[in-house]
Amino acid sequence: MYADADILVVEDSPTQATELQYMLEAVGCKVRVARNGIEALGMIAERRPTIIISDIVMPEMNGYELCQQVKGSAQTQNIPVILVTSLADSRDVVHGLASGADNFIVKPFDEKYLMSRIRYFLVNLELRSHERVQMGVEVVLEGERHFITAGRQQILDLLISTYEQGVRLNHELQVKHDELARSNSLLNCLFHFTSGLTDARNEQHVIDAALRRVLEFPDAGGAWLLMADSWEPENTVRLAGFRARSRGYDLELHAKCARDCPCRHAWDSDGFSQPRNIEGCPALAVLPGKPVHASIPLLLGGEIVGMLNVVQRDALVWSEEALNALASIGRQLAMALGRVRLFESMEQLVEQRTEALTQSEALLRNVLDSLPVGVLVTDQQGRLIMSNPESSLIWGGAHTCGEEGYGPYRGWWADSGEPVTAENWSVMRAVKQGEVSRNEVIDIRTFKGGHKTILNSAVPFLDKNEMIQGAIVVFQDITEQRRRDLEVRTRTRAVEASVNAIVITDNEQPDQPIVYVNPAFERITGYSAEEVLGRNCRFLQGEDRGQPNLDNIRRLLSAQEEGGALLRNFRKDGSEFWNDLKVSPVVNDRGKVSHFVGILHDVTEGKRYQEELEHQANHDSLTGLPNRNLLNDRINQAIALAARNHSSFTLAFMDIDRFKVVNDSLGHNAGDQLLIQVANRLQERVREIDTVARLGGDEFIVLLMETDQLGEQLAWLERLKRSIAAPLMLDEQEVVVSLSIGFCCYPSDGRDAVTLLRNADTAMYQAKHQGRNRICAFMSEMNDQVQKRLSMEQETRQGLQNQEFMVVYQPQLDLQSGRLCGFEALVRWNRSGKMVSPDEFIPLAEETGWIVSIDFYVFERVCKQLNIWRNLFNQGLSVAVNFSAISFAETDFIERVLGLLKINSIPPHWVKIELTENILMTNADDALRKMHNLSAKGIRFSIDDFGTGYSSLGYLKRFPFSQLKIDRSFITDVLTEPDSASLTRSMISIGHNLGINVIAEGVENLEQLGFLRAVGCDELQGYYYSPPLPPQACLQFLQEGSILTLPKSIVDDNEHYLLIIDDEVGILNALKRALRLEGYKILTASSTTDAINLMATHPVDVVLTELRLADLNGVEFLRRIKAIFPDAIRMVLSGYTEVSSILKALNEGVIYRFITKPWDEDDLRLQLREAFQQRELHREIKRMRQAVRQAQG
Repeated sequence: MYADADILVVEDSPTQATELQYMLEAVGCKVRVARNGIEALGMIAERRPTIIISDIVMPEMNGYELCQQVKGSAQTQNIPVILVTSLADSRDVVHGLASGADNFIVKPFDEKYLMSRIRYFLVNLELRSHERVQMGVEVVLEGERHFITAGRQQILDLLISTYEQGVRLNHELQVKHDELARSNSLLNCLFHFTSGLTDARNEQHVIDAALRRVLEFPDAGGAWLLMADSWEPENTVRLAGFRARSRGYDLELHAKCARDCPCRHAWDSDGFSQPRNIEGCPALAVLPGKPVHASIPLLLGGEIVGMLNVVQRDALVWSEEALNALASIGRQLAMALGRVRLFESMEQLVEQRTEALTQSEALLRNVLDSLPVGVLVTDQQGRLIMSNPESSLIWGGAHTCGEEGYGPYRGWWADSGEPVTAENWSVMRAVKQGEVSRNEVIDIRTFKGGHKTILNSAVPFLDKNEMIQGAIVVFQDITEQRRRDLEVRTRTRAVEASVNAIVITDNEQPDQPIVYVNPAFERITGYSAEEVLGRNCRFLQGEDRGQPNLDNIRRLLSAQEEGGALLRNFRKDGSEFWNDLKVSPVVNDRGKVSHFVGILHDVTEGKRYQEELEHQANHDSLTGLPNRNLLNDRINQAIALAARNHSSFTLAFMDIDRFKVVNDSLGHNAGDQLLIQVANRLQERVREIDTVARLGGDEFIVLLMETDQLGEQLAWLERLKRSIAAPLMLDEQEVVVSLSIGFCCYPSDGRDAVTLLRNADTAMYQAKHQGRNRICAFMSEMNDQVQKRLSMEQETRQGLQNQEFMVVYQPQLDLQSGRLCGFEALVRWNRSGKMVSPDEFIPLAEETGWIVSIDFYVFERVCKQLNIWRNLFNQGLSVAVNFSAISFAETDFIERVLGLLKINSIPPHWVKIELTENILMTNADDALRKMHNLSAKGIRFSIDDFGTGYSSLGYLKRFPFSQLKIDRSFITDVLTEPDSASLTRSMISIGHNLGINVIAEGVENLEQLGFLRAVGCDELQGYYYSPPLPPQACLQFLQEGSILTLPKSIVDDNEHYLLIIDDEVGILNALKRALRLEGYKILTASSTTDAINLMATHPVDVVLTELRLADLNGVEFLRRIKAIFPDAIRMVLSGYTEVSSILKALNEGVIYRFITKPWDEDDLRLQLREAFQQRELHREIKRMRQAVRQAQG
């Protein structure tokens, strides 16, 4: 029936409309809702409803007008209209009939009645549709005549509904009348209940009065009270009171209620705060049926302290209204009990406070008597009313005196020596003027005639009306303290006047800071006191922290002993001075060393004179080199160091070949000059840790430290030999000499100085014997290795002659276009069909000088190959060629390079010369000149292996480099080592700031390529793009083209990428669902390694990560991300909240935002939008900076 009903509800109240719609839809009706009559007419026009239910009072068009419109149309006049209103006047019926209403229902309507009327109309729709006879009815209402025209059935339905409404209203009025009478009775009982508890003064009186009042309530048959017993074990409940109207109740049964009643179990288990009906109470077991009582909890401070149980005369269930009234009784009773308990607590508190005050007064008296300072208390006239024993001791009296005892004639002398009059007493100023005086130093004459100095303070004390009631005077005997202060000032003056520097350090503070220096310290060191206070004395040693005597000072400080040592110190201007330091500890009153006093005696002049004597005894007078005496000492030190470190060193014996010829032919002066120049050249070629000595005549010794490898030893000695072989000028005459060198090693060739010198001498004579100008090792095994190196040198020469060296070319990629941008020429050695690694022959070639021939051999082959490629392709190419620092230092380097280019007709700008950073650290001026000359011709330069040396940016700016090559060692670790990533980014930035193109070598995978492109690297080479190729393969490479198609994720910067890291797949899926409509490109990773690889191959804008990851702590992971990908916005989504580390990361800028799990999806979306806005802001700032740099040129 209802399924076919289309009901239109017209109601301006959204709440009532929704309620009516829900009611009708619940039975299967189709419901539409209009807010007023006009809107309803529009809906009727759209689709004719089955029934219309309309409110009467509505805006724009009321229910009467709507009804008239519906009934006035032939198409809608048969639609039943039910009017619903809160009005109940008889006029409403007449207006309803006049407007054509079919039924009339008064709000609030009864649901069953409404549904019955609707069902009635649905059943009689067919009957009403055939009714055509209209009746005219004249109705007289309150003197007014109303003529109504309607169908018989319509009038009958409306009259029936009106009658039914009247019956229902009469019934409701009777029920309300009964409820009102009952409420009046309850209110009267509640009023008397409250007044009856007011006068009770203890808990039991309150309980008895309350139970009497409860029985005055209507229908109350009995009442009893259960109370928590605070004196018994936990959860103990007792029956505190019981009262009933009749004898049908058993007191013992009511006592069982405290143990077995369900209300007792509810109290123990979950508790309750509102009254409820309880069944099954043993107290009501004698009553028939299922007796019920109400349980009302008594709450104090949110805790149940008792429970009032009330039963009706017939033990029936209490109504909701009655329970509400009983709840009010419970609150009043709980308040009364709380008031009584408060009175009892206050009485106990007063007794306790009274006793405590008595104890406090006694304690105060004891404290005053025990104080080590004098205390006097006066009244508002300055008369003494209280003092302590210490005050009598200070004044030299054995008893407490009155005002006359402390009168002006007994003392109170001011610092000036003048007596202090009574008016100027601090105590009199306090009581007369309210002045507070603190720490006044006063000289007094005691009662015994002695003189003392006291530190005096006086404070007035006031009553609650701010009126002065007296004063408190506190004074302390400081006579002995002042005497000690005078001694300290005297000693301080003596320290300040001392000619020796004096410094005092605090041993109780970390690092023993300086707390005092005297003027002599400032004069000797050049430092002011302000510059050194708070610092440790070690700054005086500068960088010279390895002095042997420093250990002695450290031992003295550690053992807290007195002692001294001779130290080398440095003044503020950097000049050196020698300090004969004496250190003494200072012990405090607790027996602990609190300070150290250091006395610095400047012994620089004496030390300098002593060093001059020692130098003359240990150095050769002609060359200034160490003599045999000092050499033996150096060798012994080297032996001790090598034995301790398990290392070795080399001792070389050198003799000038044919020195006698020079000495005899040119004279002894020329011979001396030759010895001096040889000594200078040897010293110039060795390190600071090495020693060059002259034993006499033309014999020199070189001690080479930390030379463990034979190749290293031979290289050093070969360089020394070549340096001496260069022409010398003696008396304007060019002389060429050579050296015969023999060497041995510790410990294999000897373990003492004598043995090592003898063996080196033997090896030297062996070199002489072999034809001079030779290097000879003492051991035969070493000679074999020398021969092997000589063989390698010979094979290198033969390899060049036989063209065994070949050139391969590694392509270089332009990262922006993906095209080939050039090659790097690399040398390989095919020796007898076996490839020799460049790492084997290049170092040897550099040591022997053959590197020059190899470099130019490679360059010549490159020029010829460029000529071939030009003829084939007729297009410009770029090939980078490596030159060693040795080759670049050749005097004819420029001429040879330009000559080869000219012979092969190669444009200079096709060639790029790669030089290492060593160029900048050797002969920089010569290198700069050559580079400028070649650059002027069009040749470009690239700095190779950048970042592995120690060149400075200042030098780099001077050189005309057009390209900077990042060494492969940085690229290998660029995604695993934050330092490598930071250095790579810095090197790219440095190159671009200097206007230099940047290329990276050793790129092995896509992730490295993605990172380099993201940080702005211009070019790359490596096995990811191509390995080194022979010329024929390069030819094919050029013919087929070499465009490298990069993944879209690397080159596309238009998408917004979000990377989410979490090792729980469910979390990742939930986040992807929550953000699917945000327009992000979402990447997910379950490990930090996968995440970094994704960031390298995608332009990730925002990172959202969990902190608890399996392979790496989340904060450390974000630190790594900050170092490698600093532009990414880093966020955390985690349930892990270790506060200290997270706050630190936030302060460091490691974390941009922290979001806790579980997350609020709207908040998460908002936070991510702000993060992407922040990323876009960073990107815009970066673009603006680039634009500014371009505008500035």
